Amino acid sequence: MNDKKHFPILTPERVQFIKKTESKKCVFDSLTFLLEKGQSEVSRNDIFDALIAREKLGDTYIGNGIALPRANLDITHPRAALLVLKQGISLSAADKKAIQVFLGVIIPNNEHDSFSILLSEFNKKILLKEDLGSIIKSGNTERAADYFDTLITNRIKGNLS
Repeated sequence: MNDKKHFPILTPERVQFIKKTESKKCVFDSLTFLLEKGQSEVSRNDIFDALIAREKLGDTYIGNGIALPRANLDITHPRAALLVLKQGISLSAADKKAIQVFLGVIIPNNEHDSFSILLSEFNKKILLKEDLGSIIKSGNTERAADYFDTLITNRIKGNLS
C-alpha cells in the first residue's frame, strides 16, 4: 500500500463551465488559471508554457468531444482542471466533433511514466462513459469534480496498492 496521503487531483475550485470560447489559446489560458489555483509550486507562465509545448508535440484530443492537455512540471502532487464548454470549439478533430470537455492535467516530473499509463487507461474509460453528457449539462462543479476525480484516483489507487 502506498504511504502517500491522497490529494484530490480535481477539486470544484478547478472546474469551470462556460458558454463558449473564441480560440484554443483562450482554452489554455482558462486551464492555466484553474491549474494555478491553490498552489505556489509553479507559476502561471510555467504551466501555460508546458501545456503549449506538449500540445505542439501532438494534439491531445482523445475523441468524442474530449481533450486531455497535460504537462510534466516540477511539482509534488498531480493536479487537474476541467473546462466544459456549452458550445464546443472546432479544432480539426479527426472525428469532426467539436471539443466540449478539456481536462488539463499537470504531472510531477518524477511520476511521468506511471501517469502516462494511467492517463492512457483513463482515456479508454472516459470514452465509454454514457453518463458524461449529464455531467456536462448539469453545470455542477462539485458533481463534475467528483466524477472526474473518482475516475482518475480509482486508477491511481489500483496501480499503487
